[in-house]
Amino acid sequence: MHIFRYYGITILTLGILLTVIILGPAMTSVRANDESPYLYPYNQPTNVSFNIDDVTQAWNEWKSADITSSNAGGGGRLRVLGGVDDNSTVSEGQGYGILFASLFDDQTTLDGLWLFTKDYLNDQGLMHWHIGAPGEIRGTGAATDGDEDIAMGMVNACIKVQQGAWSASPTGLDYCQIAQNLIDALYEYTVDKPGSNPPAGLPNNQGGELIPGDQWNLSEEYPDGIVNLSYFAPGYYTVFGKFTNNVSGWENVNDRNYEITDLAQSKAGNCSNLVPNWVKYNGDAQLVPWQPANYSWWSWDAARFAWRIAVDQYWYDTANSRETVNEIGGFFSSVGIQNVNAQYRMDGTSVDSYRSTFFVGNAAAAIWAAPDPQAVNCGVATGTLQSTPQQAYNAVLATKDTPNSYYSNAWRLLSMLLMTGNFPNLYEMADGSTPNPTSTTPPNETPMPPPETPRPFPPTATPTSVPTDGCAVNYTIANEWNSGFVAEVAITNSGSTIDGWTLTWDFPSGQQISSGWNTTIDQSGASVTATNVEWNSSIPQDGSVSFGFQGTHNGTNNTPSDFKLNGQTCTVN
Repeated sequence: MHIFRYYGITILTLGILLTVIILGPAMTSVRANDESPYLYPYNQPTNVSFNIDDVTQAWNEWKSADITSSNAGGGGRLRVLGGVDDNSTVSEGQGYGILFASLFDDQTTLDGLWLFTKDYLNDQGLMHWHIGAPGEIRGTGAATDGDEDIAMGMVNACIKVQQGAWSASPTGLDYCQIAQNLIDALYEYTVDKPGSNPPAGLPNNQGGELIPGDQWNLSEEYPDGIVNLSYFAPGYYTVFGKFTNNVSGWENVNDRNYEITDLAQSKAGNCSNLVPNWVKYNGDAQLVPWQPANYSWWSWDAARFAWRIAVDQYWYDTANSRETVNEIGGFFSSVGIQNVNAQYRMDGTSVDSYRSTFFVGNAAAAIWAAPDPQAVNCGVATGTLQSTPQQAYNAVLATKDTPNSYYSNAWRLLSMLLMTGNFPNLYEMADGSTPNPTSTTPPNETPMPPPETPRPFPPTATPTSVPTDGCAVNYTIANEWNSGFVAEVAITNSGSTIDGWTLTWDFPSGQQISSGWNTTIDQSGASVTATNVEWNSSIPQDGSVSFGFQGTHNGTNNTPSDFKLNGQTCTVN
C-alpha cells in the first residue's frame, strides 16, 4: 500500500517519530480480545487514536433506541424500527442490526433479528423491503443493500462459530447455510446477467450490473439500466465469491460496477469524482420519480458509496479501490472535514448549508482510507488537502444525532468501526490472511476543534419552525393510468431554515393515496398530511425537499391548490 507519497520519505519518517512521541502507544494496534481474535474488540491496525469505549457506547445507544421486541411477533423476534417511519421496519435496518450484532458479539440479538427477517422472505429468498405490523408487508420485493448487509452479518456469525468464538446458535440457526442461501439469491436475482436473466434486468446488457432489487422491471421502466452505487459493496462481494465458490461471478460484479463508477466520474462537468444517487449503465444520472431533484446529487443514497469503497480498500487493497477512494477522499479532504455539509452536486458545489452526521461519517471514511489522496480544486473543494485521518475520526466522534437517529447514527457507527480497526474481514482471518493495515498518520497533525453541535432530526409529528418569507410547492403528475397515478411533490423554502415540516392539502376530486416515499403521509377524507422523515427534516433557506406517492382517482385527477407548509399557505407552481 502506498503511504502518503506526496509528503516525501524524509518528512514521512519525521512524522512517524512525532506521532509516536505526541500520541503515544494508542496510535498502534490496541491488543485484541484476549479470549479470541474473533471477538470484539478486534482493534486491528489503524492510523488513528481512539477510545474503544466510544465505539461500544455508540452501539449500545443505537441498539437501545432502534432495536425492539415490541410488535415483532414474539418468540424472541426483534426488529429495527426506522427508515420510513418510527413504527415500521425496512430490510436495510435489519441489515444494520444483524451486521452490528455479529461484530459486537450479541448473538441473542442477531438470532432475534433473523427470526423476524425470516418471516418476511419472499419467494426468491430475500426480504421484503418494508414491514409494518406483524404480518403486514407494506413494500414488496427486496432492496439489495439490506440483504447484502444481512448476508455479511451471517458470514461473520458462521466464522465465529466455526472458529469456536461463539457457541452454536441458541435458537438452532445454521448461520453458514443462511449466508449461503442469501448470497446465492442475491447473485441470482439482483445481478444483471447478459441476456434475459434475471427477469428484473435487461436483455441486452453487458452483464454484472447490480440491480437495486429483485422485483424491478428495467426493460419497461429503465431501459438504459439503473444502479444505486451506494449498494455496491465490493469488499463484501469478494468474500461472497469465496464463501460460495463463485469467485469469477462476483469478481465480474466488482469489475462491472467499478466500470460504471468510472463512467459516472468521467461525465462532463464532474470535477468532484463523486457519483449520483442513481445512474444508468452508461454512468449518466438516472431520473427516478421519488427523487426528482436529488437523483443526480451525492445525496442520502450516494454518500454510502464512500464507506463501502473504503471497506474494499481496507480489506483487499485492490487497484480499483485505491483509485476510487483516493478520488473521493481527496475531494473531501480538499473540502475539509470541518466543512463537510449535506449533499453535493457533481460540480463540487454544496446543495445544503447544514452539517449532517450521515455525510460527515461517510466522508471521513474516505479520507481515512485513502492511501494517496490528491488535492481537488472543484466547487467547494479548495485545491489543498486540509484533513488527516485523525481529524476525520475526531469529526465523526464529535458529530452525533441526539436523540439517536436510526439512519445517520448507524452510519456514524459503521464509520467508527472501520476507522478504529474494528470492522474485520473475519473470512480472510479464518483463511489465514489478515486485512491490509492502513498507513501511518501523516506529520504535523493538528488537533481539530470539535465542530458545532449537530442539529438533531426533530420528531416528524412536531415541526419546530415555519417559513418566514414564503414557500412554494411544485405538484407534478409523473405517471397516470386508468384509475391510478403517481405524483411528485417538491417543497421550496424561501425563508429561514425549517427544522421539521408538515405539508397539508385537500384533494379536489376524491383522490385516495395508496402509498408514499420520503414522507410519512396520512389521509382523512379529502385532507392529506405529509410530514418529513428523519433524513429530510431540514429545508435550508432557498433549499428544497421532495417526496412522492401513488394514488387512485375516479376518472378526474385535478391538482390540489391549497398547500400549507407548517400552517403557512404556499404558492403553487
